[in-house]
Amino acid sequence: MDTQSIWDLLSSIAIGELVGWIVVICAIITALCTGTIKLYKVFTKYKEMKDKDQKQTEIIKSHEKTLCEIEKSLKTINKSLDEQKEVNLKQIRHTIVHTCEDALEKGEISINKLRSLEEMYDEYVDIFHGNGYVKTLITRIRKIKIVGKLDD
Repeated sequence: MDTQSIWDLLSSIAIGELVGWIVVICAIITALCTGTIKLYKVFTKYKEMKDKDQKQTEIIKSHEKTLCEIEKSLKTINKSLDEQKEVNLKQIRHTIVHTCEDALEKGEISINKLRSLEEMYDEYVDIFHGNGYVKTLITRIRKIKIVGKLDD
């Protein structure tokens, strides 16, 4: 095909038709560009959401690990407190029994020792839910001679 025949072909096309095709081609290109831009925005938004979800998942895993460590620490603390409670129970019971036996041996008790003994006994019963032997001793102590004056 030579240049003359190309010019003849081009000159045979009506200007309106040429402009129509140019408009259609531009519309197609514009639609493709707009669609590509929208697709890129959707992809970018999806990627941001996926990254955010991954970060949240990592944070949740980190929090779960921290919570497990806290739970383990709390169990250790609880066990230690139970052991301490047992020691305190034994100490209070020993003090009550020793003080009662001394007072029963003497046949009297000072008002201050009795007051202190009653406070320990109340704690022993209220907190530690004490036993009958200590209750029997306290009942016997309440019946012996009380000496001295109450110190404030």
